[in-house]
Amino acid sequence: MSAIVQECRSCSTLLFPARLFCPFCGGDSFSTVAVGHGTLEETTTLSDGVVLATLSIDGGPRVIARLTGPGAETGQNVPLTNDPNTTSGVHAYIPVHSTVNEDHS
Repeated sequence: MSAIVQECRSCSTLLFPARLFCPFCGGDSFSTVAVGHGTLEETTTLSDGVVLATLSIDGGPRVIARLTGPGAETGQNVPLTNDPNTTSGVHAYIPVHSTVNEDHS
């Protein structure tokens, strides 16, 4: 299980959500990379029961994701996915929209 994020081709910074320009070096060329997990920092439960989580990605950004599955705790490594229909265990879903300035080669 993994999720796709942007990587700046100039400075290798991981970015999410997709950007037109890298906020660190100003580069405008990106590739996509798969990240397998994030470290759970905090959660918020909405009134409808949906749990949102802030996760930090090693060497990359913090992401806000929908957390599913029971028993996730702060500091736990949680698998990331771009598939909203994943049903096995605890995981964090981050949606991906159309790509921006990305070379898929």
